[in-house]
Amino acid sequence: MTWLDRAVGAIAPQWQLRRVRARLATELVLRHFDAASAGRRTQGWRRASGDANATTAPFVGRLRDVARDLVRNNPYAESALSTIVDHTIGWGLVAKPQPANTRAMATWNAWANTTACDADGRHDFAGLQKLVMRSVVEAGEVLVRRRFRRPEDNLPIPLQLQVLESDYLDTLKHGISLPNGGRIVYGIEFDALGRRAAYWLFPEHPGNSAWPAIASQRVPASGVLHVFKPSRPGASRGASWFAPVLVRMKDFDEYEDATLMKQKIAACLAVITSDVDGSAAALGTADSSQSPAIDMLEPGMILNVPPGRNVEVVQPPNVREYADYSQTSLRSIAAGIGVTYEDLTGDYTELPFSAARMSRLRHSARLEDWRWRMLVPQFCDPVWGWAMESAVIMGLREAPAARWTTPPMPMVEPDKEGLAIMRNVRTGIQTLSDAIRERGYDVDEFLEEMAADYKRLDELGIVLDSDPRKMTQNGQAQGTPGAAAPTPAAGQEE
Repeated sequence: MTWLDRAVGAIAPQWQLRRVRARLATELVLRHFDAASAGRRTQGWRRASGDANATTAPFVGRLRDVARDLVRNNPYAESALSTIVDHTIGWGLVAKPQPANTRAMATWNAWANTTACDADGRHDFAGLQKLVMRSVVEAGEVLVRRRFRRPEDNLPIPLQLQVLESDYLDTLKHGISLPNGGRIVYGIEFDALGRRAAYWLFPEHPGNSAWPAIASQRVPASGVLHVFKPSRPGASRGASWFAPVLVRMKDFDEYEDATLMKQKIAACLAVITSDVDGSAAALGTADSSQSPAIDMLEPGMILNVPPGRNVEVVQPPNVREYADYSQTSLRSIAAGIGVTYEDLTGDYTELPFSAARMSRLRHSARLEDWRWRMLVPQFCDPVWGWAMESAVIMGLREAPAARWTTPPMPMVEPDKEGLAIMRNVRTGIQTLSDAIRERGYDVDEFLEEMAADYKRLDELGIVLDSDPRKMTQNGQAQGTPGAAAPTPAAGQEE
């Protein structure tokens, strides 16, 4: 017991007992969790206990600026960003109304497959998906505003999308309580039930050099999409995906610069001369009894130095540790961002098929999470709803829901993976429609195109080796002697 415990015990023994019990209980807990203890190994470990907004939102802007600088100047940062965007979006997530609605599909295609959907007139909807995903990864979040247009603008749907960087949020509006019971948290207004009611946005980008410092304006949340990856329950903002590796990437960038300078120094051949007894002539001075001046070196030169002169070549530094250190650092950077080491660096040497396959499967799981837990519910589905709502106003009878088809991951080894898909379909553990969707195609359009191709081939009398209606898997005509018999269905006799 401490002196304070003893002093308390002399006055109030029960208080003393409660103090000792509490201290012992705390020590027992800390002994079970090393990370919760206070000692040499955890000295200087800062452990914040704030909520998701207190530990993230104040630093979102700073992280965003640092990440943008790295993407501009660091090739690995740009490679990681492009890899995530290209793999997640590919040729774009494709929508199809459910149930099928020909008019709704035609209206959507006329709007989404052209630049009519972009307020800047630069991207189709697939391009906007890439722009949104790129902003989310780099800055942590992105805003998309709904912009209504007039019928005389002659758009397929009188609606356009404006993609805004998160800089437009007025983060100075924070901690404000509203009369209706709501509050404003870092530029986002919530109602009394905690639902997003509005966003306080600047009319111009605050980073614009000609920005006149105009006050922010309240924009209802019904016309704004806030896309980000929530890291914790209750998070209202998203931090850059580069946050876990920003310092490491900057350190590696500086290490590379230092190594390059080291190699430049090594490429400069340096010579040190010394006069042992002081009898040799100075370098560069005329001496009829000796060879010409030796302060200049030439390829293949043989020096005949004066007596007393000693010439030593400086040994250049080596960088033998560069490859091992670089690989270790880049592997940790790739893991922190969420890409594979090979995709980050473009180095696929000594990578066997099994390792490439496992790496691709692990990365594919992350892609599915980014698509179906963030991009589709926060961006694609709401945009479809906006488009169908406007189309109904323009005369569409009903507004169906949408089913999204995502692009597939490229096959690492097409012959083996294609054979596996065929076996899954033939054995019945996977439907043909499911296999077609996995390849990123619309089932109905795919089968209609296939039927049209077969019909045309039959009309021309052409039989392809790949036609399962007429050729066996062994490449022989169906029903010919020696042709492989079809596999009987489960439960049937051969």
